[in-house]
Amino acid sequence: MKKLKINASLEPMDEWTYESYVSDYIFENVCIEQNLDNVTIDGCKFSKCQFKDCSFSFIECMDIIFDHCEFENVHFNQCSLSRVHFISCRISGMEFSQSLMQDILFQLCKGHYCDFGGSTFKDCMFDINDLTGSGFVQCDFKKTSFDKCILNSTEWFNTKLKELDFSSCEIENIAVSSDKLTGVVVNSSQALEFVKLLGIVVKD
Repeated sequence: MKKLKINASLEPMDEWTYESYVSDYIFENVCIEQNLDNVTIDGCKFSKCQFKDCSFSFIECMDIIFDHCEFENVHFNQCSLSRVHFISCRISGMEFSQSLMQDILFQLCKGHYCDFGGSTFKDCMFDINDLTGSGFVQCDFKKTSFDKCILNSTEWFNTKLKELDFSSCEIENIAVSSDKLTGVVVNSSQALEFVKLLGIVVKD
């Protein structure tokens, strides 16, 4: 995963003003409640910000840090995200559909029932997140890792799990396509969960 490219000195902003290109700002304790469609955000940091009822359709984000931010009813649709870090954020219910996610870090986030449907992940890292009930339907993963994540009741239909390593994660009641399991990495106890998905009965 590539490192962020953010200037050491960012200009403080105490409110969001619509611009088609936003660069080199730091937003702290700002509440954003407007659509940000067709915007480019480059080299910015959002700290303890709130995003409410926002649409981020067709936006491009590069070298962004979201630190301890809250997202409520927020939709990233058909977006391009590159070198973006979500750190200790509340992202439950967020939509990241039909988007390109490259060099993205989700760390220590609470994200119940997120929708990542139809997105492509390249060189991404999910580190110690609670993603209970989230959907990864028809996604494409390349060099992406999940470490110590809660993935209970997540859905992975029509998504190839090849080379995804779930061995350190919780995957109770995970839902997958049986023909997409080849190459997935699990631990011995998790293997029984996948055996059940294949309709195999194991006797002690």
